[in-house]
Amino acid sequence: MKGLKGKRVLITGASSGIGAGMARVLAREGCRLVLHYNQNEAGIEQTVLTVKALDAEVEIVQCDFKQLDLLETFFKQAWAMFDGLDALVNNAGVVSKVTALKDACGTQFMDTLKVNLHAPYQLSVAFAQACIEAKQPGAIVNNSSIHGQATCEWFSAYAASKAGLDAMSKVQAVEWGKHQIRVNVLAPGVVPVERTNAILSEPNMAQKWHERMPAGRYGSTDEMGEATAYLLSDATAWMTGSVLTLDGGLVARGNYPYR
Repeated sequence: MKGLKGKRVLITGASSGIGAGMARVLAREGCRLVLHYNQNEAGIEQTVLTVKALDAEVEIVQCDFKQLDLLETFFKQAWAMFDGLDALVNNAGVVSKVTALKDACGTQFMDTLKVNLHAPYQLSVAFAQACIEAKQPGAIVNNSSIHGQATCEWFSAYAASKAGLDAMSKVQAVEWGKHQIRVNVLAPGVVPVERTNAILSEPNMAQKWHERMPAGRYGSTDEMGEATAYLLSDATAWMTGSVLTLDGGLVARGNYPYR
């Protein structure tokens, strides 16, 4: 991807799944990586081994994004690793599945918004402020979901957080365009990761999902990494405030399976 070699990129939630896929692809493209994790030490160690095998420079930083008061210190640590950052990938998130009636007080709702929406907001603002102070351009990719566009049962909190992330990204793109800071969104569809591989591989489950996708298959974490690299590259230098949906056509067809 043109323009990525040597870029300093912070990826949150890089210990597994899509975040690890992003790290692999960006390492291959020659980026210098700051990788965040929360609890999965074994996972982040594996991600580090993988990117080092691709000759990438890498540092790691730990933080629990439910503790919003820690984010300022976390970002300062991440920014200092390579004496600045060129890009921020807000990938860390939680998938909460509960009906609204079972979360009547909104406890899980608020916890989900902390990690999926408030933390990306704070980190994006900190990144923009640092870029403006350093008089440099910057690029942000927010990892959202097709649930921000079309959703189903159990996903009140998750869908609200992702729809909010989509809207927030557009506003920030408008506000920061004059500073040459781009903000775009990646909206993945169904992408098997470590915690979902087993159930999504079951023949009945796979058939149920595949027949609803015009592409006829799931996406992969490396494909999400490729899309992230595209959004950070010079190929999208004039692209900001956009949502890039990668879902095999699921939303276009508009037919989720009943849950």
